[in-house]
Amino acid sequence: MTTLITILNKLRLHADQFRVSAPMVGPLFDDADARRVSHDLDAVRTRFEQHPVWPSSGAIGERR
Repeated sequence: MTTLITILNKLRLHADQFRVSAPMVGPLFDDADARRVSHDLDAVRTRFEQHPVWPSSGAIGERR
């Protein structure tokens, strides 16, 4: 067991790095990062549903 802990410490793996979820339940603990990423993805998706083209930079052509 000590060897396993040593290997995990060298790899810098910690138990809190992994999300714990159960079948048909989903995540067992509230994860703020997952909520933030989900919100950001929803914002991008709805923006492209409403306006499906990327906005232009405003500077068209070569200027001197």
